[in-house]
Order: sequence, then C-alpha cells, then structure tokens
Amino acid sequence: MLRFLADLSISYGPLRVFDSITFRAALAMLIAFAICLKLIPKFISHMKTSNVTENMIKDSKEISELHSTKADTPTMGGMVMLIGVTISSLLLLDIRNPLVTMGLFIFILYGLLGFIDDFMKYKRLGDNGLTKRQKLFGQIIIAGVVCFGLSAYGGENTTKILLPFTKWDNFQLDLGFLYYPFSILVIIGCSNAVNLTDGLDGLAGGCSVFASAAYAVFAYIAGNSIMAGHFRIPYIAGSGELCILMAALIGGVAGFLWFNAKPAQLFMGDTGSLALGGLIGYTALISKHEIILPIIGGIFVIETGSVLLQVASFKLRGKRLFKCAPYHHHLELSGWNENHIVVRLWMVGAILAVIGLGSLKMH
Repeated sequence: MLRFLADLSISYGPLRVFDSITFRAALAMLIAFAICLKLIPKFISHMKTSNVTENMIKDSKEISELHSTKADTPTMGGMVMLIGVTISSLLLLDIRNPLVTMGLFIFILYGLLGFIDDFMKYKRLGDNGLTKRQKLFGQIIIAGVVCFGLSAYGGENTTKILLPFTKWDNFQLDLGFLYYPFSILVIIGCSNAVNLTDGLDGLAGGCSVFASAAYAVFAYIAGNSIMAGHFRIPYIAGSGELCILMAALIGGVAGFLWFNAKPAQLFMGDTGSLALGGLIGYTALISKHEIILPIIGGIFVIETGSVLLQVASFKLRGKRLFKCAPYHHHLELSGWNENHIVVRLWMVGAILAVIGLGSLKMH
C-alpha cells in the first residue's frame, strides 16, 4: 500500500526508497514486530480473563508432569502474529503481485484452520479439536487452491524444479503434472512439521526465524534477474516481493518470542504453527529451492521423523524407539533442561540455514 509513495519520487526523490525491496522488507519486519509487542500484552490479559489456556495433558504422563506448571498459560497467540504480519504485509507489499496474494492466502487460511482447531479444543467441541483427517483435508484443499493458482500464473518453468548441485541453465527436472501433488505435499508437510515442533517454549518460533530468513534471501535472489543469473538459479519474476512477506513473518515471530521465551507467557497454538509452516513451504516452492527444505528445516524434519519412526517401530516391533516423540520430548525425558534443548536446537537450525544458503555457490 505504501509502495505508491515511490511513484511520487519524481516530485520528492527520497521517496524512491519505497521502491526498494530491502527497505520495505526492513520496515515490514519492524512494523510486524511493533504490532505484536503492542497487542500481545492486552491479548494475554484478555485470554487469562477468558480462561483460554493450553491443555497440558500429553500422551506421556511424564511429559504432562514436567509441563504441569504451564497449565494456566494462554494459547492462540498465533492470532496476534497473524494480525501483525498481515497488516505489515498489506502496508508494504505490492498486492497486485499474484505470488504475494497466494502467499497471504495460504498464510491466513492455514492460520484460520489452526484457529478452528484451537477454538474447538477450548470449547471442547471435539475430543481434541479437529480430527487428524479433518485437519489434513483442510490443508490439502487450501494448498490445492494455491497450486491451481500457480498453474494459472506460472510460465513454462512452473513444473520444473532445481536440483541441488546442478545449474539451472544446464539441467531442469520437469515433473509435469506430478509437480502439483508434489507442491501440495511440500506445503502440508512443512506446515505439520512446524506444528509438531511446537512443544517447548520458543522452539518452533526460533527455528522458523532461521528458515524464514534463508528463504527470504532465496526469494530476493530469484526475483532479481542479474543475481539469479549470477548464481545460475531460475529467475522468478515477482518473487522478490516474497522477501518482504518473509521479513514481516520474522518480525511477527520475533514479537511473539518476546513473550514466548521460557517461562512462556503465551503459546502460539495451531493458529500460529500451521500458518508459519505453510508460508515457509510455499516460499520454498516459489523460490525453486524446495529440495533443500529438509536441510534448511532440518529441525522440523528431525521432529517429524521421530514421530513417524516411533509409530512405525511400535506397530512393527511393539516397542518404542524413543522415550517419547517428538524428539524434543525424548530429550526432556533424557534429563535435558528445556532451555538447553531449545537453544541448542536453535543453534543447529541456524547452522542448517547457513548450509542451505551455501548451496547457492554450489550451482
């Protein structure tokens, strides 16, 4: 919205900064951060008054006991994050860009899906909110609409993917029709992976910041024809605007983490985690760096993998592979302090994000 100020630069030259993606990205981050800092204290107070708190009953009795002190912590904090990121993005993005529109679409609707789940848990309208099938069905429908939009907007490179350690001008893998179920899988997989990681104070939010920062860089480079040519990756017209959306996301998450660091005053709930993962997965697709998502989002992969392995081991062998899944709960039951787990996994997440960015020079 504020980008129109760049059109006035003929009359007042300094307004040209609003035509700069990097300037608008920095401003979007600050605005989203400020909105969350301003709104969250009031939100916490309201949720406490309404008694909207997290259900601390877990699959493991030991984990439930470890987290018993968090029973009165308000949840659904992702709502404020959604508001902050959306307002900031609408102010500074070029909303005429369909890539931006679809990004906001998936971010907001995944957030609303998570809100329905959280609200049902609070109102006890189901045994534990939406069923797994209901939630998955909603995710598939939303991601499917976005992928249909990509098919309508994209050009000849839409169904092609960039393989690590290859050069785009030498080799492109064209998945054809299979690209669309693949893209849906990337979005819902990333969304659920972040959701599974959201079990300790600050864990999912902090890891999301590192992944979002990496994909903000990828989106910016892919949207710049000169830089894309230099790094020999596909040029995606308009993808640079997603850098601003990811910057707003980082600002919103940072504002949330201000109150979510241990001891957490607020939890994001599915409202925040589903939206975060959905947008990260979407940006990975648009920037054509979806194949290295398991590296950049390595912590999310470990957490999800631990759950899948735990289920498979119990069904096939009748034994559990971990003391508890996801993996962060296994570390808790192994005697690790919660702060140590979160900070150390943050470190690994930051390193993996840097490794992912390093792949740019390997093309």
